[in-house]
Amino acid sequence: IYIIETQKNFWEDLLMEDLIKQFKEKMYLDGKSKRTIEVYGNSVKEYFRWFMDSYNMECKKLYRENILEYKSYLKNIKKSEHSGNNLNPKTINSKLSALICFNELIEPDNIVVSKRDLIKIQAELVAPTDITKKEVEEFRQIVLQSEGCAAKRNYAIVTILAYAGLRISECLNIRKSDICLESNQLKVADGKGEKARIVIINSKIVSAVREYERTDQVESEWLFHNSRGEKLNQTTINRVFKLSCPKGFNITPHTLRHFYAMNAVSTGLFTIPEIAGQMGHSSIKTTMDITSLNSGCFTAQKDLFRYGYTNLSTKKIYLIET
Repeated sequence: IYIIETQKNFWEDLLMEDLIKQFKEKMYLDGKSKRTIEVYGNSVKEYFRWFMDSYNMECKKLYRENILEYKSYLKNIKKSEHSGNNLNPKTINSKLSALICFNELIEPDNIVVSKRDLIKIQAELVAPTDITKKEVEEFRQIVLQSEGCAAKRNYAIVTILAYAGLRISECLNIRKSDICLESNQLKVADGKGEKARIVIINSKIVSAVREYERTDQVESEWLFHNSRGEKLNQTTINRVFKLSCPKGFNITPHTLRHFYAMNAVSTGLFTIPEIAGQMGHSSIKTTMDITSLNSGCFTAQKDLFRYGYTNLSTKKIYLIET
């Protein structure tokens, strides 16, 4: 019985992988970015596994009834691997969007899930981040002082996330040839939607990356890599945040990105369009949604670039010694 069950699972996994492969190929032909193809592929695979666990059979066709039950499962039962809490609406919508895409590309004559099924997110959101600069600096220091040879690497990553506003995927995709410490510039070659941009970096980032590079002895094209020179996995960094974040602090790679936006506005050195360009927002409204929720940030003179003043209009860097 065990052998029969094992063989059955093997063939079911094989069929699922073949379907996922077809889905990824169609997304590629449809012009989807590498990141979207990977995320959507994993989300649909997750749905297939839920289906098998729930009904004890492989999913051969999409049914609206199953989609609605899966949506209920995501809202009420599924927990976040990072926080242990219920999934937030954006995460649920991302997983449903993957199924919408799968439905349109693989079963176009059987549309059972659409954008109407996405969870409505209120425009009046809670403040995107309530972490202070003091908390961010404490977190950075904890990461720096952690044991192991990866401390300087992780410290450089955290510093880039907090003071350049990159997405975690963008940070881990940085190649050594993408960053120029002498000119204080960083190229994001594969941003969201495969859009490239140049990001101005301050001396906190320059110092952290320079110290990391000085001790890095591994041959790799990637700035941040493992001991084998392979590009660092996002799961590794999520683990660093989980282990290093002090109790009561809500610090994640994404909240550091929001921290960057709030503090960039508070200095008065950047305009909203400039911040949008730095962060790779396709719409200025996204930037305004992040920054406008805390009106105090426009008057509080918190020192994001404490050791460096950036004039984006001329692309010149003026270092300030304090």
